Amino acid sequence: MIPSIAEQNIHQVLTKKMSIQSFEQWLYEDNVLESSNPDLYLELISFDYSCEDSFKDYYDSFARYVHFYKFEADRITEYLNSIINRDEGCGDAIHEMYHLYHDNYKFLERLGMAYGVRLTDYDTSIPNDELNDILDDFYPDIISNAKNVLGWLEEGKIVFKGQGDSYDAFEYDDLRSEAEILQGNA
Repeated sequence: MIPSIAEQNIHQVLTKKMSIQSFEQWLYEDNVLESSNPDLYLELISFDYSCEDSFKDYYDSFARYVHFYKFEADRITEYLNSIINRDEGCGDAIHEMYHLYHDNYKFLERLGMAYGVRLTDYDTSIPNDELNDILDDFYPDIISNAKNVLGWLEEGKIVFKGQGDSYDAFEYDDLRSEAEILQGNA
């Protein structure tokens, strides 16, 4: 058994939200893993953390300890907050809604097909006037759509549970009411 904080920190490294060196520092400062899973702890402290180039080896060695589906709601929540706040990454986040919808996340239909599909021909990471004009068309309506999905995730109406058909997609239970499903597709 791996403690949730250890799984979360390994996930953070695997998704490049935490450096390998920061993980190593956490590993030596927090004894939760040492006391709960000494074998994994030994494996982790034996790893060479001396350079960032060891990421692939880290991934190959430790990805098996992470249930990625547990973090999928957090990943989508980050995208939704980017859309709601219209931060510098909102174009990428809106575009990602299209891809996630096509990865079988049907609860993202409105965001993916009403908004994200319109960005498929743009490099959303580079601001330009044409992209900004399209984004201006989306706001403020897209905010309420993003808040709906965020609410479903926060209320546990969308629950990720395991690997799905696609490499990046996970199976999930959709516990929304019929009215909420219609609202998400309208």
